[in-house]
This record gives sequence, structure tokens and C-alpha cells, in this order.
Amino acid sequence: METLTIDPRRWRIAHLVGRNPLLRRTDRLEALLLLVALIASLAMIPAAGIAGIEVFDARDHQYARQAQARHPVMATVASVTHNPNSESVVMHVRWAVAGGERTGSFQQSVPLNAGQRVEIWTDRDGNLVRPPTPRWHAGVDALVTSVLIVLACGVAMASLVASVRSRLDRARDAAWERELAKVSEIG
Repeated sequence: METLTIDPRRWRIAHLVGRNPLLRRTDRLEALLLLVALIASLAMIPAAGIAGIEVFDARDHQYARQAQARHPVMATVASVTHNPNSESVVMHVRWAVAGGERTGSFQQSVPLNAGQRVEIWTDRDGNLVRPPTPRWHAGVDALVTSVLIVLACGVAMASLVASVRSRLDRARDAAWERELAKVSEIG
């Protein structure tokens, strides 16, 4: 049975201040790099949260303005055109506005017959628009933004660490080769 021992002296970060005579300058640089990458990654979490809050505020206001500027209107189906490239149909509708009557068209999956009534969304000028985006989408937008920022920073840190570590490994290997060559010359 193996026992689990948590010994901070064995952590890579401890190489930064360790007294082991086998620790080289490259080992200490690698430990410093890992410490800086860890601190930078942890600092990105609140920064991503702040960016998410900003996105939430902006999108919430945008979606609230949409909800105020758009309203449902009942329209009459004038004609229906079947779209051969998809299962949807194009509905041609007309609706009343303050200055007369407007016409427009939109795609819908459920076909209606000419003369039937359908609910559409219009803006303040009576133009046909999409329904307003629900305000809960602001939270989703903020969450996605925050997660993408954290992931992008994580990938950037990981690639930076991998790049620097590969160079440090080459320098470490070259140093070991020089030391072993000196030992073989002596012996």
C-alpha cells in the first residue's frame, strides 16, 4: 500500500528557493515561469468577470431597448410561397399602421393559408422586424464572454510555458552534456 505524502519541498515552485545542489539556474527559471503563469492565470479570472459584467450591462440595456421599441401586431396572410431549398415557407403578410397598410414577408416552418391571421413584430415606424431578444440572453452572452476570455488566457499561458520550458529543457540538456563530458575527461 502506498501512502500519500504532501511535501511542499518537492513541488516545482519550491525549486525557486530550494537548496538542493542539483538545482540549476534553468530549474529556478522554470519554477519562476510557472509561478508567474499561475499568478497571471489567477488574475485573469476577476478580469474575465469584470468583462462579463460589462457585456451583461451592455446587452441587457440593448435587449431592454429592443423590447420597448418592438411590439406585436396581428397581420393577415396574403400568400404563401414554398421554399424548395428548405422545409420552411415564405409568408407574405399585410398589416395596418397609422398611415395605411404595410406588406412584408418572413420565413416560417408552419404554413398558414391566405386570409389567416398571424402575429408579427413591428418597430415604432411599423416596419417588420424580428421579435425582441429575451433579456436572459444577456446573462448567456456575459457567461460565454467570460469563459472565452479565461480559456484564451489559459491557452496563451500554456503555450508560453510550453515554449519557454522547451528552451529551458534544451539549455538544461546541453549543460548536463557539458558536465558529463568533463566527468568523462577526468575519469
